[in-house]
Amino acid sequence: MHIEHQLSADHSRATIHIEGLQRDLSFLHITDSHIAAGDERDPDAAEHVTSVTGRFLDRTPGNVPPQQLFDEAVARGKSSQVDFAALTGDIIHFPSHKGVDIIREGMADLDVPYLYTPGNHDWHFPHLEWSNDTRAAHYPRFQPIAGDNPACQSLVVEGIRLIAIDNSNYQVSNEQVEFMRAELSHHQPSILLIHIPISIPSLTPAVMEKWKAPIMMAASEGWTEQTREQWRVPTDEVATAVFHDLIVSGDSENLAAIFCGHVHFDHVDEYRPGRYQYVTAPVFEGSSRLVELKAG
Repeated sequence: MHIEHQLSADHSRATIHIEGLQRDLSFLHITDSHIAAGDERDPDAAEHVTSVTGRFLDRTPGNVPPQQLFDEAVARGKSSQVDFAALTGDIIHFPSHKGVDIIREGMADLDVPYLYTPGNHDWHFPHLEWSNDTRAAHYPRFQPIAGDNPACQSLVVEGIRLIAIDNSNYQVSNEQVEFMRAELSHHQPSILLIHIPISIPSLTPAVMEKWKAPIMMAASEGWTEQTREQWRVPTDEVATAVFHDLIVSGDSENLAAIFCGHVHFDHVDEYRPGRYQYVTAPVFEGSSRLVELKAG
């Protein structure tokens, strides 16, 4: 399958040429808006709404609230008449009912098919333990926007297969690996949506400079005992390494691209020859990415 990426200095856009596509398509990629919202349904979240909103107002352009920047990104997709949307986590800073409503209402306004995969903040209230049990306990809240199983999702739009895998704890399970294999076995051109980027050599220096830790999936070097504890990555599961190998060197050449976020800056490079990972800069900095998929 011939797939060609047309790289550009404009980080807000991308163009991918895909052999066999029936027609040109476009989609909106947004990630990391970190909206802090709450209401009477989550009384324990009230203090976090105030503190988190203040923290991110200091980091947004012109001190614009993150929710406004999310709305502006959605409006960009709407005015561009995109065919679908990809949301790769940390859209909200904790899993309040109000936050989920904001995402649901934004996607209803955009009114196109979409996939949403969680980030490491979406499912975690700051006053709770950060753990797989906490994530599992809050998964049901995301049913309106991520279906019955946020861990593994897929959607086919006009011959493009979108695959969403929740790697927000830096790991994937055996079940997720098998789900990925099954999705790729359809041999359709596919796009993977994850929150945490997979480790590739060219991304590592910038991640280490910004975060002082290799906060990528399947990063084998750069961790210390202290940073593993800080980022809650005690070790890598075997399945995580298998997943990484499948993507970078296995039977996945019909995987056209990976779209992700998490590290809060833009980065585009190959994860295998001719296939690119797009790390999109965060919505809270006013960023989003419009992607054109060109037939032929």
